[in-house]
Amino acid sequence: MDTTERSGMGTSKGYPKKRLNVNQKSVVAKKPWYLKGVVIIVAILIIALVAVFFLFGKGLLANFNSDSSSEKTSIFQLSLPSDGESFRLNGANEQTIMIRSHYIEEGTSAGLDGVTVTGFVDTEVAGDYVLTYELGREKLTRTVRVVDDRQMVMNLNGTQATMVRQGQPYVESGCNVICKTDGNLKTAVEVSGTVDTAVPGEYQVLYKAVNSQGVICAKKRTVSVVPDNEFVANTEGVPVLMYHYVYSEADEPFDKADKNNWIKNSAFEEHLKHLTESNYYFPSYQELSAYVKGEIDLPEKSAVLTFDDGQEGFLKLGIPLLEQYKVPATSFIVGVDSDASEKISTYASEYVTFQSHSFDMHRAGGNVGHGGVISALREEEIVEDLLKAKEVVHNGEAFAYPFGDNTETAHQAVLKADILCSFTTQYGKVQKGADCSHLPRVRVVGNLDVAGFRGSL
Repeated sequence: MDTTERSGMGTSKGYPKKRLNVNQKSVVAKKPWYLKGVVIIVAILIIALVAVFFLFGKGLLANFNSDSSSEKTSIFQLSLPSDGESFRLNGANEQTIMIRSHYIEEGTSAGLDGVTVTGFVDTEVAGDYVLTYELGREKLTRTVRVVDDRQMVMNLNGTQATMVRQGQPYVESGCNVICKTDGNLKTAVEVSGTVDTAVPGEYQVLYKAVNSQGVICAKKRTVSVVPDNEFVANTEGVPVLMYHYVYSEADEPFDKADKNNWIKNSAFEEHLKHLTESNYYFPSYQELSAYVKGEIDLPEKSAVLTFDDGQEGFLKLGIPLLEQYKVPATSFIVGVDSDASEKISTYASEYVTFQSHSFDMHRAGGNVGHGGVISALREEEIVEDLLKAKEVVHNGEAFAYPFGDNTETAHQAVLKADILCSFTTQYGKVQKGADCSHLPRVRVVGNLDVAGFRGSL
């Protein structure tokens, strides 16, 4: 007989069933009160990390830069202002730079990684340029004004594209800066960049000068380290070309006694075309001096251009052609001339360096060669003259003997005056092992056609 009652009041396994009270609520075990707060805090942290990632993008970097030689440890780095200040520009918010300068981007307090920069600066065209820097929701602007008033002119010594043979020393050639308000700023130039001549490749050296008005003038030199087995070295000597005066068809010097010193501007242009189309290299005097001493090789096709006396035709007709073809040259100036400083300031060029033709020795009075006074002067008198000339031209890399006259006393004087290369009018190319106190030159006569010019090289 089934002893279980249908009403559920019977027994199961000998135990009475418990009646369920429909008004009784289920009892659920409660979690600790602080657990919800922990969950909220964790969620906030996750949201914050995600926000930082999207705000700073590249600024949140895992820098896994391993270096087998130094075994550097990887660093997890966030590019934010290190001093705790707000996002700001490095350098001035408004800058003025000279036309054809190299614009140097100074960046921001957070660097440039992760910063969106918009805008551009065309240093070939005068005008105002606006650059915008954005980091997250922050936005900064910089105005760069490019001016073409010739208040500052920088010229790099030698060619702007320097070549070095692998394994040989890099010779820093420097630059000159002529400022209409501050004078020569050569000694105030900041030079930056490194060249590893053991490793072939391209390197950059930057030159920057700032005048008292805050105007910036900067240039970039590209240095190519050429593999040793690919470098074609000069073995025949370097022609230092000696020009004097330039004229045009409108002012042909029919009354000039020595037309060999005069070259027509159109003929000079043909010379420049040949040099540039033949890929000639134009070393600085620092490089030429090192070449003579056997410290470096120069490229096979190397040449130096010089103009004596600072003649008006060269200044007005020759310099624009040098700038057009981007060929560097030297103008040897006589310091005692009343307009010497004015010439240097007025005709300052990115492709012309002004050097000494003496201060007051370009006159008669001696008994050697063409009768220049230098042969009648004592060593200390010559040194004094050369130092005065340096004060006018603000350079001492090169010197051209007036009339080409030179003596052993003069040779000692130029060395004491710390002049790197001194030139005579003796015909010939500069060879390794020569004496830098009296180097030869190749005279370029006015009637020399292009074929003859090629032969002189």
